[in-house]
Amino acid sequence: ASLIYTDWANHYLAKSGHKRLIKDLQTDVTDGVLLAEIIQVVANEKIDDINGCPKSRSQMIENIDACLSFLAAKGVNIQGLSAEEIRNGNLKAILGLFFSLSRYKQQQQQAHRQNSQPSLSSAQSQSTHPPLSHQSSAPAQLSHSPHGTPAVTAQKKYTQVCLCILHFLAVSAALIHHCVISISLLPLPQAL
Repeated sequence: ASLIYTDWANHYLAKSGHKRLIKDLQTDVTDGVLLAEIIQVVANEKIDDINGCPKSRSQMIENIDACLSFLAAKGVNIQGLSAEEIRNGNLKAILGLFFSLSRYKQQQQQAHRQNSQPSLSSAQSQSTHPPLSHQSSAPAQLSHSPHGTPAVTAQKKYTQVCLCILHFLAVSAALIHHCVISISLLPLPQAL
């Protein structure tokens, strides 16, 4: 799960032009600086009060607290997460944070897709044929692409599909991780 979230975060960092990427999720986010950069890229909004060069443990915890407060204000579930645990490199806390962040991003993308889809006219919605975008006429769609050549458009679609698969795997891995942890916390059954 750690590698999946590392790749997920690095995708967004690289896409926004950041030079610094995550090498080790458990250590690279513990000062709050790179964590803030990831959150800012994902949320597309600046987090105030981040100390870019924290020198003390308390400054690092303040950075992480600012990140958690920012996420809470956005409606991200940060229940059970503490800046102290993230600062200490607690992998469970870090994975929980990235799980919540990835869910937030997914919800953000779904809302954007719903808002950007054109509404169908009543004639189209009553038609027995699916809309052109749902028919399997890929060559026709590619030849009329407003975004560039068919090869570039196909590459963009392929990249989007890969990102969707990566996100699905990340969410699945995090869920499995949480289930395993939950099961391990259950008391063992007593012998009869």
